[in-house]
Amino acid sequence: MIDNVTAPQQEGAKPQFYLTGFSQAAGIRTYAFQGRIDATRTDYTVAVDLALIPGYGIRIQDLPLLCRELLQQRTEPDEISAMVFTEQQMRSHAEKLAVAREEVDHKKKQAKSLANAAAAPSWRTSWR
Repeated sequence: MIDNVTAPQQEGAKPQFYLTGFSQAAGIRTYAFQGRIDATRTDYTVAVDLALIPGYGIRIQDLPLLCRELLQQRTEPDEISAMVFTEQQMRSHAEKLAVAREEVDHKKKQAKSLANAAAAPSWRTSWR
């Protein structure tokens, strides 16, 4: 459903997406969003197969934000109003999370080794 109000759309303006609800049938959860640019409002849906998300470490409470990101990444915002959060997109998200975790772990190890190196001279004493 598209509700166009008489206000002109700005060229290149990005829509803001607001979650309006969800429904679920047969393990498929469909999130409903409303995209807004100025006074123009367009309804969108994103369907997710809930059976797939545990395999990619995706928590159900993260799905609305992931679906909104999917809508924001579209190159042609007005062409498609119903989308599917695919298994490939889930895999890509899981890979991004793994890389981010590795970076955090690496930074923690670096900070710990720097802290240990800085503290080393203070506990060493001379016995002579």
